[in-house]
Amino acid sequence: MRKLIIIGIMMTLFLSQNVYGKEGDMGHMGGISEGSNLPKTIERYVTIPTNKTRTYQYKEVVFLSGVPTEFNGTITINNDDSVTKTKTEGSYKETYTVTATSVDGEGELQRTLAFTTYYKVNDNMDFKNQIITNSVLTNWVEEVTVGDATYTLDRVGSSYSKAGVKDLTPGVAYFSTTISYVAKFLDGDGNPVTLTSNGSNYGYDQPWSKIETQERNIGISKGEGNTGNMQVRVQTVHEAKKTIYYDATEPFAISFGGTYNQRMESESNLTYEVLSYHSNLTNSQKYGRISIKMANQIEKLPIPSNLDFLQGHWAEADFKKLYSMEVFTEVPHSGMQYEAISRGAYIKALCLAMNIDISKYTTRPRKVIFGDVPVTHPYYPYIMAAYDQKLIKGTGENFDVDRPINREEAFVVYVRVIGLERLGVTQSPMTPFVDDATIASWAKKEIMAGYKLGIIKGDELGRVKPKQWISKSEAAAIINRLIDYLRSDIGEDYRK
Repeated sequence: MRKLIIIGIMMTLFLSQNVYGKEGDMGHMGGISEGSNLPKTIERYVTIPTNKTRTYQYKEVVFLSGVPTEFNGTITINNDDSVTKTKTEGSYKETYTVTATSVDGEGELQRTLAFTTYYKVNDNMDFKNQIITNSVLTNWVEEVTVGDATYTLDRVGSSYSKAGVKDLTPGVAYFSTTISYVAKFLDGDGNPVTLTSNGSNYGYDQPWSKIETQERNIGISKGEGNTGNMQVRVQTVHEAKKTIYYDATEPFAISFGGTYNQRMESESNLTYEVLSYHSNLTNSQKYGRISIKMANQIEKLPIPSNLDFLQGHWAEADFKKLYSMEVFTEVPHSGMQYEAISRGAYIKALCLAMNIDISKYTTRPRKVIFGDVPVTHPYYPYIMAAYDQKLIKGTGENFDVDRPINREEAFVVYVRVIGLERLGVTQSPMTPFVDDATIASWAKKEIMAGYKLGIIKGDELGRVKPKQWISKSEAAAIINRLIDYLRSDIGEDYRK
């Protein structure tokens, strides 16, 4: 039998271009903002205007005076990197403007940072793309007032380095940026105060949650002789995520029993610790934490109908959630829970789960890549969108769109969609499942990674049953498990 398994007609997952890692919602100076939230389900159908320039609530702790001072205000950001979707190399502009006042009302912070960011897209990778960036500082104006002292940035004596990488895997965009800068200020008497900062930004972005973490090690010295050194560690975290819950209706005489709701949560936290000894600081000044928590946004999901035949079935909740989230769209019918899910239906569900745009192939069909997926096929827009975004690629004439997908094929796709297959690389080629010998060699790395992550599990006898086809019930369960993982569990290491 022809290898279909992500190698023959390869189900190679890649990131849709509408899911790009977007960092910088907090700026790059160790403050926090409310940041942007995640897209709502309704945005699939209704275009909601967005501005390239965004203004957010902003907080920062400033250490220039030797005493931690909290500032509250706004940050205005313009860092539109959409050109990276259409050109493999080039540049774009970034600007960050902060206007803030100290909480005691006696201080002010004014800052503008501007960069030209040069980038190169590496699109010759099998399962992901990468974007390498290097930012060149083009403008930096800053003035800070704390009490009676005013600190003005000496642009000539200051420098800033920002270089990053975005790893665009099938469903999650990961990013890491290294930042280092020296800011030389002059106080009102012309005395120098030098701030050095070294650290990194890292995080991820995908439809169900996103996190950006910034870590900074800051040193402050006064005078030409670098006297009065202060050492501070600062960490900031912005997290946005979706949670789903069932809301039962109160009236007895109502046409529906309840709805699934999606809660959009967004919170940013800043913690700092003064590492050096300063007798003038109290314990509450040596350690601090500030937060910005936005009001939760609630989204009502569609009410699934005609699912009464699932009552009591072990996958009932999984089906209802996926129908409410419009990840499953097949007309419900009794017995479907026992049917096999086809390769085409599985890809369609993943496209919907990961919010991949299919509009290009619903309005003006252009081409046929697979002989068994003509423009009249109901899965055509999903298969073509997946192919267009490198979610899948074929090396044969057909996609085998209607053939049932087996467990090892589905699990390989399952792990590659989150880009963590490298976790399955071990010295031993064996997985812990008792039927390991029946797992194809091309699937072992991904299955091992899924096992380590806790998202691939064996049955009660420890079997993964790799050659067995997946039922729609099993597909509902594993896709819902994937979404749950992407909602929260994936961010565990980023919150520490």
